Amino acid sequence: MDDTNDSQNTLTRRQVVAGGAVGLAGLSGGCLGPIQNVLGLASASQVSLRVVAPPVDWDRRANAIAGRLVSRLEQVGIDARFPLLPPKQFREQVLYRRDFDMYVGTMPVGRDPDFLRSLLHSTHTNDLGWQNPFGFTDKTLDERFDDQRRQSGSQRTGTIHDILRTIANEQPFVPIATDNAIAAVRSDVADAFDGWQRVPLREPIWLLGIDPVEGAEPRQTFRVTTKNDLPTEQLNPLVPWISEFDPTTSLLYDPLARRYDGSIRPWLAREWSVDGAELTLTLRSDLRWHDGEPLTAEDIRFTYEFISDTSLGSSDADYPVPRFRRQASLVDTVEVLGQRRVRMSIDASPPVTPMALTLPLLPEHVWQSRTDVVDMRAGLTRAITHANTNPVGSGPMALESRRGGHTLRLRRFDHHPINRDDGSELADRFGPLAFSELEMLVTPSDLNMVEFLEGGEADVTVPRLDNELVSRIESKESLSLATSSSRTLYHVGFNARRRPLHTPGFRRAVAHLLNKARIVETVFDGYARPRTVPVHDRSWVPDDLRWNGGDPEVPFAGIEDELDIERAREHFRSAGYYYADGGQLVY
Repeated sequence: MDDTNDSQNTLTRRQVVAGGAVGLAGLSGGCLGPIQNVLGLASASQVSLRVVAPPVDWDRRANAIAGRLVSRLEQVGIDARFPLLPPKQFREQVLYRRDFDMYVGTMPVGRDPDFLRSLLHSTHTNDLGWQNPFGFTDKTLDERFDDQRRQSGSQRTGTIHDILRTIANEQPFVPIATDNAIAAVRSDVADAFDGWQRVPLREPIWLLGIDPVEGAEPRQTFRVTTKNDLPTEQLNPLVPWISEFDPTTSLLYDPLARRYDGSIRPWLAREWSVDGAELTLTLRSDLRWHDGEPLTAEDIRFTYEFISDTSLGSSDADYPVPRFRRQASLVDTVEVLGQRRVRMSIDASPPVTPMALTLPLLPEHVWQSRTDVVDMRAGLTRAITHANTNPVGSGPMALESRRGGHTLRLRRFDHHPINRDDGSELADRFGPLAFSELEMLVTPSDLNMVEFLEGGEADVTVPRLDNELVSRIESKESLSLATSSSRTLYHVGFNARRRPLHTPGFRRAVAHLLNKARIVETVFDGYARPRTVPVHDRSWVPDDLRWNGGDPEVPFAGIEDELDIERAREHFRSAGYYYADGGQLVY
């Protein structure tokens, strides 16, 4: 059966029901049974939900969580279906078409809570990528998101606490756990380099942190294996569903500043200073693009204007870049002061301001022609849809060759600040690169990645291995295990544009069905941390929302891992829904 057609047919039936009862729903808060009986209308429909998830060979853990959720939904009288979507179709339906009821997947969690603004602000309900894919709206929360951008110290912390309490109460999505990044490394390669844990494994600059061990045989080519073929086919850093953890575009394109060693620090920028609402920045000297053209202050001005409107004013509407709209929105204007200096007008407090410098710089001479509107409804120009298979960036590596779906080869860009011995703090910290070439090899599965290492065909896996392979890696003398915490959040997403998922009470009732502690123990084998709220740094979490052996806001409706069905059903009744004689949840 075609899942896409099935989804469309289901939606049509549901819209018919919703359209005919919208007035009654407004009066009854979702409890239509008594009113329908009085008016002599047809019996209410059973709640039917479609939970999409990736297949086992792509993400076993998301698949397992979805399977448990569907089983629990059926136990409480909901007609639940569980179609599996290949990765490309999953991204399209969730992050582009918004064609889902619920999904189980992963998202990147920003280090600063400001990332929640683009994730949940109501102005982004029609945008793409990780800009409010849930269709969630709360005008009061919107105001708090805007407030925290202009606050500092304890005042901002208090506002963040209020925001997290509102999110926990309304459950626009259910945070489950952040997993551990797991990679396998050939033992001879692990012994030849230091610094494997210097940068967290799933950060885009992870491999920049390793250094050759003195006396070890130098390696010209470093071979990384992955099951994700997207980096070999799509080298556009603006694509909405490319993760911020993507190493490929992050090695090709550089920002003015990056977060490392606990704070946002100068990268292509040599320094900056902030005076009130103005930030003055100076570039490092002699920066160049991969094609040899100089990188100047004009490219900075162009980048911020382009990311704010990729049509560059050629259309009646603005077409911003969804992926970096949050950072660009912090900057009102960019004034060029010279070849290497700019002045930015910033609409944010000092703690938030440096985040404006973390988007990738784009060469004006390459991107200025990509302004054609290709999808007016979705707000897309050629800048966002272009595959960009011949990228010109300024990162520490440049494209050498690619074979779509199979391999990608990058070469060291010797003109980059970390690769030239200029005595800068950046060069001392990261450079020069420990290898001359990086080869990315695509394989079908996690197991195949490990087998590539065992057969000597690759040196390291991307740090997204399934925890089920840990025992195999540890049992092989030829392999070493590398792990670190990550900011990848497994979660259940709701489409709040659809009934009954538009009501917080219903979403909370669903959240009560999930035993997060048990999921971490059995699905992740302990290689994860349960989450009550979607932030990485514990210091932002108010005491009343911290994990205490269970979720303090939506505790599991059961004992051990056994669902108390009557207790779970009571949560749905409290949300305004009721049960038919056959035990079906109806509305």
